[in-house]
Amino acid sequence: PGLPNHPQHALARRQMRGFGGVMALQVRGGSREAEAVMKRLRLFAQAVSLGGVESLAVHAASMWAGSLDDDALRAAGIAPNLIRLSIGLEHPDDLIADLRSALGAG
Repeated sequence: PGLPNHPQHALARRQMRGFGGVMALQVRGGSREAEAVMKRLRLFAQAVSLGGVESLAVHAASMWAGSLDDDALRAAGIAPNLIRLSIGLEHPDDLIADLRSALGAG
């Protein structure tokens, strides 16, 4: 709803002072590579939550591995290399640097 073209953007602007962000990315490789990226993150806490002020990261396939088999994961759109990020209040430059470092880009 933070995007101006969202149908409930006006409502969200009345109810909120700012907009949070949840995003997902798929790393090159599979589950092992995604887990390695997760271990290299320093600013993103590894936790499953929404609504906090800190930035969080979760390896989605690991989170659901005990509940869903591989076919169910695929049906739900959860790839083995998917990482979900909940963006908090840290400075964007710091978060970008952390992601670049964890992804091996700098």
